[in-house]
Amino acid sequence: MFMNQKLDKKWVIAQIKPNSYKTAIQNLERQDFEIFLPKMEITKRENSKFIVKKVHVFPGYIFVAYNPHIIAWSKINSTYGVSKIVAFNKKPAEISCDLIQELKIRYDGNSNTKQSESFQSGDSIKFYAGPFTDLIGRVECVDENNRIWVLLESMGGHR
Repeated sequence: MFMNQKLDKKWVIAQIKPNSYKTAIQNLERQDFEIFLPKMEITKRENSKFIVKKVHVFPGYIFVAYNPHIIAWSKINSTYGVSKIVAFNKKPAEISCDLIQELKIRYDGNSNTKQSESFQSGDSIKFYAGPFTDLIGRVECVDENNRIWVLLESMGGHR
């Protein structure tokens, strides 16, 4: 029975009211909904210092799981802090469990594993952390030690 309940789980996206993440999360969890709010670390330059901050990957939205055999999705819509469920033709847009699992792997705050990317010569990249935050570059080459050589874009051109 437990296995069937897990398979019956549906994921939807709820839009959160402004400044209401905490309220929405508390009220959804109180009603036994499973929630997922992916966050990522970014580095910003503020007053000549680099500040690392955690920001929402999808600002203003949260993923909510429910079992349609146990609870109606309309309860999510009427939860304090929630504005509405993203829907098409008055039916909630369902998100695949596989996509949620991939997002959890990539953005799980408890995981120290990094997503391995394979870069090739000519790829464009943007730095999201460190002293090169917000700079765009082009992969020049990848050597045998997987060391990546990048040309940074400066004033609209590569240098």
